[in-house]
Amino acid sequence: EKDQIIGISANKSIVLDTGVKGSLMYLGLNQKNPILAKPEVRQALKLLVDYKSVEENILKGTRTTHQAFLPKGFLGAYNENPYSFDLAKAKELLAKAGHPDGFSITMDVRNVSPYADVAQAVQASWAKAGVKLELIPGDGKQTLTKYRARSHDIYIGDWGPDYQDPHTNAETFAINLDNSDGTKAKTLAWRNTWDIPEMSKKTLSAVEERDAAKRAAIYLDIQKEHLAVSPFVVMFQQIEVAAHPANVKGFIIGPSFDVNLYSQITK
Repeated sequence: EKDQIIGISANKSIVLDTGVKGSLMYLGLNQKNPILAKPEVRQALKLLVDYKSVEENILKGTRTTHQAFLPKGFLGAYNENPYSFDLAKAKELLAKAGHPDGFSITMDVRNVSPYADVAQAVQASWAKAGVKLELIPGDGKQTLTKYRARSHDIYIGDWGPDYQDPHTNAETFAINLDNSDGTKAKTLAWRNTWDIPEMSKKTLSAVEERDAAKRAAIYLDIQKEHLAVSPFVVMFQQIEVAAHPANVKGFIIGPSFDVNLYSQITK
């Protein structure tokens, strides 16, 4: 928590170690909803998140702004953040989509920090363009069950990579080979009813590329396209913070969301 980090940082006998983890906080916009299926609306909503304010006032020290689906630290990760709060541009896009006065939509939110806090900040910034966001709170099981059933409008959550290779996130954010309800491959793209046969083929081709530089270039291209057109508003990457006595050395915060290394610790 931001307040805990601020409080403990004043203690000179305690050292804070930080490391960027692979977990990403994002919004999933269900393409079953005809309003969210409009490309201008998706672009507008990305421009209506006040990333800087949320990071500074809610998540400081625990998350950093990151907008591509590959986390910083992964092969081919795109570390530019093209979106920032731009009310005028967002209003222009909403008008182009046929919603000059905004629209009403719902978001399923886990009723815990930081999701509820970030969701409320998004609600406030979207309201400036007339987008009336109703937050539907629930526990983790409730919100996830609804998300997996594709019965949400918008879902806010985290996604952590399963292994240290770009395909782990590319597969779920940028592959949906069968958009039918009965498919076995229920990726995040599928959960948001995003039908992407061409992007799926390109993402699969990246797995077969043996040259690391060429492979990284493919992922960069996919992420740039994904940022422009996808129904995902990727917002923040996790920073893990560990506090320990100043005389303890060698603790390593690992890159995956569930891995830290203790073998090199000395005291």
